[in-house]
Amino acid sequence: MEEARLTQPTFKLKFAKQIQCIEWSPYEWSQDLACIALGEEIIVALIKFQEEDDTVEDIIYNPLRIFHHETRVHTIAWSPETSLSVVPRIVSFCVGGADFKIRLYNSDLSENNIVEVLEGHKDYVNCIAYDPDGEVLASVSDDHTCKLWAIKEDQKCILTLPLHTSGMVVRWHAEEIGKLLVGEKNGVIRMYNVRSQQAIMSLDAGTIPMLTADWSLNPIKVACVASGELIVWDVSRPSRPLETRTVHIEGGTMMKFAPFSEHLIASIGRPDNLLKIINLKSKPVIMCGKVMLFGGLTWHQRLPIVCAASDRQLLFWRVDNQL
Repeated sequence: MEEARLTQPTFKLKFAKQIQCIEWSPYEWSQDLACIALGEEIIVALIKFQEEDDTVEDIIYNPLRIFHHETRVHTIAWSPETSLSVVPRIVSFCVGGADFKIRLYNSDLSENNIVEVLEGHKDYVNCIAYDPDGEVLASVSDDHTCKLWAIKEDQKCILTLPLHTSGMVVRWHAEEIGKLLVGEKNGVIRMYNVRSQQAIMSLDAGTIPMLTADWSLNPIKVACVASGELIVWDVSRPSRPLETRTVHIEGGTMMKFAPFSEHLIASIGRPDNLLKIINLKSKPVIMCGKVMLFGGLTWHQRLPIVCAASDRQLLFWRVDNQL
């Protein structure tokens, strides 16, 4: 596989402690909000860019509030209810911690700050996701379960889906209500109809371990990195993958579709914690960056900018996507 040359980050932000997790809001109305977890702190900040003539000139970092979290953060998800344009302001997100608990944070960035704890998982929580209405939270864990929580109704666990291996990723479909993607470490990805509690489709990477998966919506593609292979399916024709290509020789740790493009994928893997940007329309890797101690990967909702946590820094690359 032809490699792109190492590209230096476009922007950097430095912090006092190692960053454990970073997540930009994936919603248009809160796209500049980010959660940054370090130590026992979670910083909610605005990370915006000065744009001019279709170029990004500068980065603007504005921390809004620091929240306390008792243990190491493993995963973060933003609620679609988050908005700074309403009165009072609504900042709502959840965090999976090293103590197997999920914490829901709801704040107006002023006097009202509520933290609620969801207990029920018996091992590490690897991924969490709000449904498009912000009423149900899905979580997957090393305890071989996917759980659904009614977070508006006393935070009850309303459904537990048994898995064969560790659950590594969970994603809701943004448009089809009640459709849920669950990816397991054994390389199996299932789509569930939550209302009927039935699996409606399954895909098998055919190699292990699979630590990361994601889907794009137009048209619906599902992709994963299992071992070091990037595998992409068209869900309307799932019998065999659209393509398989080696991206990380010693295995991939995280990959995500760009929210603004069905063809653009960012992935990080070994050796050397290399960030690779792949356009599914082309064979070569279109960009390659280097990360130190990896602490998360996230795309801006609208701009062609990808962010990776590297030890005590957030690194931002502007992706040239001309294909």
